[in-house]
Amino acid sequence: MSDLATVSAEIAPYLALAANSLGTSVITAAQQRIAERTVTAGEGFFRRLVRRGDGDGLGGATQPVLDAERADALDELLAGLTHEERQLLSAAVAAWLRAPADRRDERHLLDHVGRLASSAGGRIVYSTPTATGQGSIAAGEIHGDIHMGGSDRTRDSS
Repeated sequence: MSDLATVSAEIAPYLALAANSLGTSVITAAQQRIAERTVTAGEGFFRRLVRRGDGDGLGGATQPVLDAERADALDELLAGLTHEERQLLSAAVAAWLRAPADRRDERHLLDHVGRLASSAGGRIVYSTPTATGQGSIAAGEIHGDIHMGGSDRTRDSS
């Protein structure tokens, strides 16, 4: 579920911006497209959102700016979700849209995602890994071994 956590944290501000500036019907269409796996990089929901905003960046001084490059990156994140993650995100967006207008911000959307993921047996952890120093790595989740230089061979002392 770590991909769902990453994707939902990335898209939440833009979905909230769209819901508040363009209306919930736009987000309802997105929710259906997410569930149906029809969001693809370059032609997905966020790219269409940029076109709806007439290329104005769909943002302001205090809001996140959505330009074509960012839209493609967000659509690519959505396209990379598993079927289960898409279903959870779609259900979370639907529940979020049913909430009163004053609860349609990014924090409430993330709350819906977290609740649905935990009820489905997953656990959402929002983190921002950082690393400092030579040879450091920053990773949210690692499956496998990491070998950082050196040799695995033991030296014969004779």
